[in-house]
Amino acid sequence: MSARKHKVNYFRADTWVCPYNEWKRPAQTSNKKSSSSPYPIPLSGCITHKDPINKNKMKQNNYRKAGWVIILIIAITLPLHTQTTKRFSIELNDRPLPTALKLIEKEGGKNIIFSYNETESYRVTASIRQKTETEAINILLNSTPFICKEREEYFVIQKKGKEARTAEIRGRVVNEKNEPLAYSNVLLLAANDSTFVNGCVSRTDGSFLIIAEEGTPYILKASYIGYKTEVQTCHPNSILHLTPDTQLMQEVTVTARRPLIEVGPNGLKANVAGTSLAQMGSAAEMLSHLPFVTTGNGGYNVLGCGSPVIYINSRKVHDAAELDRLRANEIISAEVITTPGAEYASSVAAVIRLRTIRQRGQGLSGNFNTTYSQGHSANTNEYMALNYRTGGLDIFVKGYMAQQNSYGETTNMNRIEGSAVWETNKSDVQINKNQRFSGELGFNYEPNEHHSFGMRYMPETGIGNADRNSYGQTITTRNGEEADRVNFTTSEQTHTGWDQAVNAYYVGEVGKWNINFNADYLFKRSHSDQNAINNDDAPVLSNSRMRSYLYAAKLVASAPLWKGHFSFGTEETFTNRHDLFTQNGFSADADDNIKQSVYAVFADYSRSIHHWKLNAGIRYEYQQTDYYEKGIRKDAQSPSYNDIIPVLAASWSHNGKSFSLSYRMKKNNPDYSLLTNSISYRSKYEYSQGNPLLEAQKTHRFSASASWNWIYVSTYFGHILNMPVNMIMPYNEDTHPGVLLFTALTIPTTNNYGISINASPKLGYWEPQLNVNMAFLDMNAEKIGITRHRNQPRFYFNLDNNFNLPKGWFFNIEGYLSTAARQGSFVTRTEGQINARLSKSFLQESLTVALTANDILRTGYFHFDLYGIDAYMENRIYRDFQRVGIQVSYKFNATKSKYRGTGAGQSEKNRL
Repeated sequence: MSARKHKVNYFRADTWVCPYNEWKRPAQTSNKKSSSSPYPIPLSGCITHKDPINKNKMKQNNYRKAGWVIILIIAITLPLHTQTTKRFSIELNDRPLPTALKLIEKEGGKNIIFSYNETESYRVTASIRQKTETEAINILLNSTPFICKEREEYFVIQKKGKEARTAEIRGRVVNEKNEPLAYSNVLLLAANDSTFVNGCVSRTDGSFLIIAEEGTPYILKASYIGYKTEVQTCHPNSILHLTPDTQLMQEVTVTARRPLIEVGPNGLKANVAGTSLAQMGSAAEMLSHLPFVTTGNGGYNVLGCGSPVIYINSRKVHDAAELDRLRANEIISAEVITTPGAEYASSVAAVIRLRTIRQRGQGLSGNFNTTYSQGHSANTNEYMALNYRTGGLDIFVKGYMAQQNSYGETTNMNRIEGSAVWETNKSDVQINKNQRFSGELGFNYEPNEHHSFGMRYMPETGIGNADRNSYGQTITTRNGEEADRVNFTTSEQTHTGWDQAVNAYYVGEVGKWNINFNADYLFKRSHSDQNAINNDDAPVLSNSRMRSYLYAAKLVASAPLWKGHFSFGTEETFTNRHDLFTQNGFSADADDNIKQSVYAVFADYSRSIHHWKLNAGIRYEYQQTDYYEKGIRKDAQSPSYNDIIPVLAASWSHNGKSFSLSYRMKKNNPDYSLLTNSISYRSKYEYSQGNPLLEAQKTHRFSASASWNWIYVSTYFGHILNMPVNMIMPYNEDTHPGVLLFTALTIPTTNNYGISINASPKLGYWEPQLNVNMAFLDMNAEKIGITRHRNQPRFYFNLDNNFNLPKGWFFNIEGYLSTAARQGSFVTRTEGQINARLSKSFLQESLTVALTANDILRTGYFHFDLYGIDAYMENRIYRDFQRVGIQVSYKFNATKSKYRGTGAGQSEKNRL
């Protein structure tokens, strides 16, 4: 496991539960990194120039390489392309003709070749409505002395009566070592007066191609930051050699900075490329440095919202290890969506969308990452990925190995007030060991720029058994007198077979419509044995088995409509989970089977009006749950829901200032592990049990935000119905006196609200980011028997300091502090940590080495008190957060997989 810092989820907006990380029956071990937190554990799922190429030749080559399966799919999708032509609308009011042609080129996608000298003196006005690029050009040229000639890959604009022939100008841009200079600017200029004719950007291999008139003399001009500009006469296959400009580099001063935060109608976007966020190692580490994003409970939390669903290039992430494998410097932006649109499931509280740098290239590429961190015990992980691209075919294979060891210490006091007062003081140590392997194998194929499809297979398994061991002592008193003293050891072994996951997708254009289809299959299973020994008593034994299946499909279609953008779609998810629990007499066996079907349809419309962006969406969901105990359906535990989820958002932005308002309803189903009837053994005086009668939680959330320059402010208010909370109460005073039961109940109504502030200035080498949050939780638990009711604000402060030092060095040190507060039946204490990172890149950023230090002052303890039904408890917990580590990553011939699968049924994957 990487040396990741562990921020605390203090302000989960829509769920408030007891922060005891051992609360539920021990979760099945996985390869996801986990951490404990004083924050309550959530109970619910929380102008481009294209190269003219010989298409037929490339298609033939790619068909042979892709195989007969791909040929069959291409035969289906290619006719779609031949029948489609992109249509668009554009308003042109007294615009220079060259400018107008470039705008049409951008919308239509096909290059337009013309002479600036001949066209720059003409201005045009036109209203183009749902026209093809050919039709739009003809409308534009209607009152001019020009005509349009269409070629296979481009258009040529020429004067009437003049016949022009085109030529391809090819070449390469290289440095003083004959190494390619990717993304260099290449201009084609007229030889007589050096006026601009055409231009492009070189590819990753330094090559370029420009279309011009045949028989006309030209000159080429190439430029690249840090190199002297090169100008030379145009020849076939020109090679432009650029030499370093040391003096230029010494004199350049960058005075503009890409803003860290940009505000939109549904949230905010953090720019990663070109900012300090790109220096944060892996995507997993970078996420916790995003504005208002914290880590804890083995996942992420968006302040004021809850646990987000994460996407990488429109594909949903269902394995946290993917974020460890992706490097932060490969990401362009990270969008934090606090008001998810109608296309997202009703259970989605927030969304983080990562967009990676799109790099083209042919042949074999790869990358390797390894991480070592040392705390009380050592953690390591290794990742290797290979990618082969040829033509439109992209084949990839990936492997990930992780050895995760964790250590924790807990002291707690439990008190039960019934016919007698029972008090148990417990201290224990937990040691967990786990080794995991996960892989990925798949392909992506683009027969042309209008269609793409692919498939990926993702197996995962444990290597050997996952061991979970604890030992310690309990001292129990009855009415102040010692009644029992127990030295205990508890061991649990989890055996996992091969988990299987498959995703297939198609993305394409049919006329003016964009189509996105995804289908998913998921199979997971686990088997664990528990053995607990108290003094010399007979061991307490239990066995748990779980199997789950998921089938999901999602279709989204979108197109321009009424000067805006309209989308609609459907999503279906089918789940089957079976839990079997047996024990040797301390409670009762359980055999639970839950089958669930969810059908959803949705529509969304967005439009920009001057400085405003407006969005409205609606989603309908039908959910049917069938709950079986020992094969018998239980009607009371088999609810059905018909829900309408509206989404409204509006934002205004102008001259660096912005403002937004939004509303969304959210629905959460309880995790499947909370719906079981089984009673699990924790210690001699602690049992835990699920609650199959838990209802779905619904939240009405309103939010407003504003920004000015580098300051961003956000407020929210949530009205929550049936909020699930962890609860403590006596188990059974008659048969098990002094035993505390951990279970789950729902609170009918709860309100939560707060405000968050982010400031991200730039002061020379120093780029600080300050986050401040104040949160209230108005939770009245009287209806479930708890009379305690407090609503104190809890404050969260985070200062993230980034230092971009000379010669590629980067240093980050950040710390957070959370204040004590009494909210509802919970009492939390002051907590905080300090973490640091130092990194350096070598070999033109192919090799990166980083040193990390987390919880430097070993202050990562957290404390909390909890009032229950005739019960009270206090806890002091520490997990192995204080760690030092080293990270090494290397990449060669880097090209990104073009896989566009987004996944379906994500909320059900999380519950499973």
